[in-house]
Amino acid sequence: MISSSKWSLHQFFSKNAYIRPFLPPTSLYQPALLGTYLAKYQSVYIKPTRTHMGKGIMRVWKTDAGYQFVKERGEPEHASSLEDLQSKIAKQCSEKNYIIQKGLDLAQIDGRSFDIRVMMMRNGQGRWQYAGMLAKVAGSDSVITNVARGGGYAVTVPHALLKSKAVDATKVKSIVTQLIQISHRVCTHFKKYRHTSQIGVDFAIDKQGNISIIEVNYDFPSHALFAKLKDKTYFRTIKRLHFQYRNRVKAKKKKV
Repeated sequence: MISSSKWSLHQFFSKNAYIRPFLPPTSLYQPALLGTYLAKYQSVYIKPTRTHMGKGIMRVWKTDAGYQFVKERGEPEHASSLEDLQSKIAKQCSEKNYIIQKGLDLAQIDGRSFDIRVMMMRNGQGRWQYAGMLAKVAGSDSVITNVARGGGYAVTVPHALLKSKAVDATKVKSIVTQLIQISHRVCTHFKKYRHTSQIGVDFAIDKQGNISIIEVNYDFPSHALFAKLKDKTYFRTIKRLHFQYRNRVKAKKKKV
C-alpha cells in the first residue's frame, strides 16, 4: 500500500498523463528549495504532508524588502533575507515532512481567494457518480480556504466564477463540465491506489480561469460543508448516495 501523504499522492497522480498537467509544481520540502522556488514563482505554499483541513499550511511570498509569510491566518511575518526566512520557517514546522508548491494566483471574491470542492461518491451499483460542487471562500485574514479553520464561507460555483470575473459568463458551464470530467479521471486513477467510496477533489481557479488540482481528499471528505449552501440539493444527494453504497456493502456481507 502506498503512503497517504500529500507527497506520495502527488507522485501517484503525476503518473497519469491526463491529470499531470493540472498539478502545480511540487517538491518534498527542504530549506534549500525555498530560494529555488521563490526565484521561479511570486509565492509558494509549504504544507505538512499528513495533516488536513488546512492545518499548518504556510504561504510565503517576495516583497521589496525581503519576504513575508503567514501560517494559516493572521498578520504576515517579515523576513529580511533568505537565511532569515529559512530560519523562521523552520521554527514554524512542527511536523516531520512538508511539501513546497508553486503558489497559485487564485481567483477572488471581494478580495478573498476561493477554491472549489467537487464531491464524487460511489452509488448503489458501486460506480463513481458526481454528487455536487461548491466554492470555499477564504476568511478575511486567511491563506487557507478551509471554511471551519480559516473563517470563510461556502457559495455555489457559478456564483463564485461570475463574481470573481475569472471566467466569462459564457464559459461557466464548460468550466463546471471540465471539473466533473477531471474528477471522474481522478477517481478512475485512484482505483490503482486504494479503494474508497467517496472522494473530494479540491481545485484552484486562477485569475486567468485556468484549472489546477490542489488536493485529493478521500475516505472522509466533509459532507457538512455542503449543508452550508442555501440550496440543500447537493447535501441530500451526497447523503442518499452514501446510504445507497452503505446498503450495498451490507448486502454483500450478508451474502458472504
